[in-house]
Amino acid sequence: MKRVTATVSDPVGFHLRAAGRIVRLTKGFSAEVTIRYNGRAANAKSIMGLASLAAEFGSEVVIEVTGPDEDEAVTKLVHLIEIELATPESGE
Repeated sequence: MKRVTATVSDPVGFHLRAAGRIVRLTKGFSAEVTIRYNGRAANAKSIMGLASLAAEFGSEVVIEVTGPDEDEAVTKLVHLIEIELATPESGE
């Protein structure tokens, strides 16, 4: 199991668009991914679960990943949360 923290870079936090981007990424991995914020936990493959965390811009979330592709999942998820969420996807 891998456990890391990441700082939310999206200016409006974990809203539905950000949650959707996280879900699209994590569904590509067989590993189980949980994101924790402010005493709550959500399955990172659940858009509503992630949005319900309401993690705000600049806050730290804890990412827990367990599975055969956990190293790649952690690396890509941290990059998404800390860097890519700061900019809209093309087409948005």
